[in-house]
Amino acid sequence: MKIINKLSESNLGDLPSVNEELLARLIEQEKLIDSLKEIENKYQDLVDNSIDGIYKSTEAGKFIEVNDSLAEMLGYDSKEELLNIDIKTQLYFDVSERDQLLSNEQRTYKKSDIYRLRKKDGSEIWVEDHGRNMFDSNGKILYYEGILRDVSEKKKYDDVLDVLLKISKKGYVTSSLREFAAYIQMELGRLIDTSNFYIAFINKEKQTINIPFISGEESEEEFPAEKSMTAHLINTNKPILIYSKDIDLLIKKDIVKQIGPMSKVWLGVPLRVNDVAIGAIVVQSYDNENAFIQSDIELLEFVESHISLAIQRKKIHQETLISKQILRNVLDNIPINVFWKDTDSNFLGVNAISLKEMELENESDVIGKSDFDFYDKNDAEKYRADEVAIMLSGKTKLNYEEGHIRKGKKRYYVSNKLPIFDENKNVIGIVGTSEDITERKRTQMELEKLSRELKIQNESKNKFFSIISHDLINPISGIIGFSELLKESYSDLDSEKIKKYSTIINKSANYTLSLLHDLLEWSRVQVGSIAPNKEIFKLSDLVTHNIAGVSSLAFSKNISLISNFHQKLSVYADKKMVSTITRNLLANAIKFTPKGGTITILSKEIRSDNKKMIETTIADTGIGMSEDNVRNLFKIEHNYRSAGTENEAGTGLGLVLCKEFIEKNNGTIKVISKENVGSRFSFTLEASS
Repeated sequence: MKIINKLSESNLGDLPSVNEELLARLIEQEKLIDSLKEIENKYQDLVDNSIDGIYKSTEAGKFIEVNDSLAEMLGYDSKEELLNIDIKTQLYFDVSERDQLLSNEQRTYKKSDIYRLRKKDGSEIWVEDHGRNMFDSNGKILYYEGILRDVSEKKKYDDVLDVLLKISKKGYVTSSLREFAAYIQMELGRLIDTSNFYIAFINKEKQTINIPFISGEESEEEFPAEKSMTAHLINTNKPILIYSKDIDLLIKKDIVKQIGPMSKVWLGVPLRVNDVAIGAIVVQSYDNENAFIQSDIELLEFVESHISLAIQRKKIHQETLISKQILRNVLDNIPINVFWKDTDSNFLGVNAISLKEMELENESDVIGKSDFDFYDKNDAEKYRADEVAIMLSGKTKLNYEEGHIRKGKKRYYVSNKLPIFDENKNVIGIVGTSEDITERKRTQMELEKLSRELKIQNESKNKFFSIISHDLINPISGIIGFSELLKESYSDLDSEKIKKYSTIINKSANYTLSLLHDLLEWSRVQVGSIAPNKEIFKLSDLVTHNIAGVSSLAFSKNISLISNFHQKLSVYADKKMVSTITRNLLANAIKFTPKGGTITILSKEIRSDNKKMIETTIADTGIGMSEDNVRNLFKIEHNYRSAGTENEAGTGLGLVLCKEFIEKNNGTIKVISKENVGSRFSFTLEASS
């Protein structure tokens, strides 16, 4: 252009064919180009001085142009360094995110997108991109261009507001503290790492820390508050961000104790109500020391201010529910009737066993009704009179016997009734319990009947043995006497006397044989040769009786007999066999226990193969047995014998017979023994249903 100017100045006059209008246009064009350069310089200054990041990039993932602000925003030292990176792999956490953002359908016009990018140090930054795709005449992408603005703080602020709003809303609609805590963990997880997160409350009276929610766990945990990091946080009532090395210092100073694995970083803030710390929100990391930063304290405190009251409200609600459930479970599982009524003696509630007795399924079927709806009129009138008297006097009535007719049968109860008072000490109803003792009464009457029968049987048995001892000796003596007489005087006796003596001997022998036969038949019952005659009886009575039977033997060796069994335990078995079992085991224990030793007898109810059994154990501090002897103890072919501590003799068949009797009664027997320590025999019998 300068050349044209020179030509125009020196030779233009000599070229009359040059169009003056064209020259004028060329001069105007030169001025326009200078103006564009000035605009370009201003644009470049604007780009270079913009606080926002400005870019142009290729579809392949290379920057064409960037400004200093973009390099600084993304953590790079210079524009040149940023121009050399691979956008897809170094700026994006997921390449697919870029492909989706920059697709033709998404950016055919200028639009704004918010997405995340990876800075040079690997950290996350959220940007707002005002950009578009530039195309050639054939619709092919030439490059991408846009302006990036760092909106990380705005994004975090928006996320915090969103999290707080959701937590606040959830707090009003959920009734479960554990569910609410899990929701808090999930929402906070959008802002910080909550993979190791828990909410804790302190019990000032018990000095325990209760954790109703731990991330990934459903069970509630409670432990002593003393010197735990959580208790330290609550006691100081200040937020704590602490690293493992600083936790070690606290441990060395005996300020805290290590509970569980050591955290790389531990962050907690107190949950406060009226500025009093009632608990804590805690997050920790076991493997990343950089998981939390100082600003996360502000975040948790900000969250805490919105959720403390909600959590306390839910905690109180939850504790109330738990208390009610516990009370209800207790009421429904105690083996006595419990009921509560208003001042008109109408039922306000009953427990499960009361419903069962009334043959009702739901508590609603009894609420609002009275005893007149369920019992005989005379019985109901008596109950009402008792309750009116109790409510008028305000005094309790305890441990008294009453009864009513149900389905034509008399039922007996031991009852307790107490007045219920309001805060002004006015009677507003009555609460009562009643225990059905009908079976106990029947058992008592049966025992009295059995006692009378046993007395008769004992008298008959004593008489029977007396006859045996007397009649067995006499005929045998007669046989011996007359046979001696025949032997010595046979030649001097006539045939009549020989016949007479022979007849006497024959009769005596037959009588003795019959007597022995009866004795053996009775013995068969004792040794289990016949089927057991099973019945229901109280095991404690039988064991007590057998203990009394061997007490003289124990006394002679200064052995202590200690018994521990529930008086209500009943079994279904052959009483004679069980008596033989118990007597043999007790005698055996005394035999092998040295002077001054101890024998313990106890019974308890157990479950075996889904059956209710009564297990009785007789344990001694005797000489014990070797493992070989224990293995062969119940085998008749080995016939294990051993002298007692005072050289007492034995046949060795007693324990074999015990095992047979127990098995005939569908039970089992086992023994644990150690030499010079003692033996422990345990046998089971069917419990009465």
